[in-house]
Amino acid sequence: MKAKNNSLLLTAVLLLTASSVFAQKAVRYDLYVKDTLVNYAGKEKRAIAVNGQIPMPTLTFTEGDTAEIVVHNQLKEGTSLHWHGVFLPNKDDGVPYLTQPQISPGTTHTYRFPVIQNGTHWYHSHSGLQEQIGMYGNLVLLKKADDKTFRKGIDDLPTVPIVLSEWTNLNPNNVHRMLHNASDWSAIKKGATQSYAEAIRAGHFKTKIANEWKRMLAMDVSDVYYDKILMNGNASTDLKTVDGKTLKAGDKVRLRISNGGASSYFWLRYAGGKITVVANDGNDVEPVEVDRLIIAVSETYDVVVTIPEDGNAYEFMATTEDRTNSSSYFIGNGVKKLIAPLPKLKYFEGMKMMNDMMKMNGDLDDMGMKMSLNKMDMNVVMYPEITGEIEPKEGHSKHNMEDENRYNANALGKIKTLNYSMLSSPHNTELPKDAPVKKLNFTLTGNMNRYVWSMDNKVLSEVDKILVKKGEVLRITI
Repeated sequence: MKAKNNSLLLTAVLLLTASSVFAQKAVRYDLYVKDTLVNYAGKEKRAIAVNGQIPMPTLTFTEGDTAEIVVHNQLKEGTSLHWHGVFLPNKDDGVPYLTQPQISPGTTHTYRFPVIQNGTHWYHSHSGLQEQIGMYGNLVLLKKADDKTFRKGIDDLPTVPIVLSEWTNLNPNNVHRMLHNASDWSAIKKGATQSYAEAIRAGHFKTKIANEWKRMLAMDVSDVYYDKILMNGNASTDLKTVDGKTLKAGDKVRLRISNGGASSYFWLRYAGGKITVVANDGNDVEPVEVDRLIIAVSETYDVVVTIPEDGNAYEFMATTEDRTNSSSYFIGNGVKKLIAPLPKLKYFEGMKMMNDMMKMNGDLDDMGMKMSLNKMDMNVVMYPEITGEIEPKEGHSKHNMEDENRYNANALGKIKTLNYSMLSSPHNTELPKDAPVKKLNFTLTGNMNRYVWSMDNKVLSEVDKILVKKGEVLRITI
């Protein structure tokens, strides 16, 4: 009788296992990678198209699916695809010479992995500088229909995936070379040079002298000048319908935004009112309304925008952090309602800020500020950006060094800017309290002039892998 019960139990387990396996749906995409020519900024240049398009196709899966992506390499060079932010077997991570060989010219490679999460992510080539010439795209992982975290009014909204990117008419390899040679070409193109003549004209001669005395490079907020900024491969797009339905007053649209740019942060703003942030890097957050937010390289945000009135198409604009270029989506039908361009940055004010922060020996001076670097929200914008004079607080000089918000652009007006402290998870995210803790400490180091970056004064080739154990909690201090 006992043997019979064991046999029945084994049969039940096998049936449950089989049903769970067959319940997983395999979703397949075939991606054909091929050279092409494009003209985004007045010159015909080489690019890489996948299935005949730039950016690459948006890949959509549902949590629980098995993703099957077949890459057909029709280039004359090797390629690869990396799935940014996705939990998957290491062999499918898509990093040549680390987790896989290059996909050789004329060959086919299949990535196959279970989808065990949901959220907005993106994917891109991890071979050379192929990402910079077209190999990037959105990756949307939907929640299951019975997901307990499903949010009505958010997860059921009409959705538009958007991937941000830049385009340069220069060969990306030449851009890379210029960065290591400390070339001023990008600064000249952006109008961001800070010569003595310009310093005198701006009333910042003393600032320039102090800058030279401390051997500090001229301030800039970006390293590369781009000829064009693109949203889904276009400088401007009219979004009049979603899922075949014409957009009208009161409609809400969820934008799944990925920053697929090579080096640019982007300001995101909307002419139709507030932006509601509902997810960050593939994770749900409690909805928060802001006037603007800045999205870092490789970061993703899910935001909801509302069309306030009929007869208008409201501009959703992405502007590079250095304010040199932008791209737009016009959401709705009718007259285009533009949003005011961001004012130019005050670079000499920025130089003065940096001089105030540095001692003569190059060490950081806390300036008497009330927040230390290890407590500072890195999403807070710490450079002078507001044109016109800043109104001083009551009883404070406008140049009072004790004002911790002196260079905090988030605190200089009525505009509500997103920072990370505003984001909170709607779900419990506590780590196991009884798990062993491994502490890792790193100091970010490098040479700005030679464009060489390291941790603890060691570049990647000088260090070995970091060993961790399953079940450990990692506490990383940078």
